[in-house]
Amino acid sequence: MELILKAGAAALLCALTGLLIKKHNPEATLLLGAAASAGILIASLGILNGFQELRRQLEKMLGAGGELLIAPIVKCLAIAIVTRFATDLCRDASQNALASAVEMAGTACAMTAVLPPLLSVMKMIGELT
Repeated sequence: MELILKAGAAALLCALTGLLIKKHNPEATLLLGAAASAGILIASLGILNGFQELRRQLEKMLGAGGELLIAPIVKCLAIAIVTRFATDLCRDASQNALASAVEMAGTACAMTAVLPPLLSVMKMIGELT
């Protein structure tokens, strides 16, 4: 809860500062937004330590196949975060076509990350019939 309050305050301060300098130096506004976004993203990575512990517990519960199921989920989450971050920065720079290309690449990467467990599930279904 504390992190979101700090992140919101930092984002608001950055947005207001960006509005003040946009008229005189629009490039600096983009860099300010990118730097603030990166800072907030880095600060939020600390929360993922709790997620790592949950991941280890799930792997123990699932046994040998746990990594096969959990790793793609983690990869998809990472892909989604990076994709969202990059597309928002592209849209802030008024590069909508570039943002769409990043979204397409993110979708392709997520699909690729999910294929191994999907194939495993399909193989299990095939063995049941």
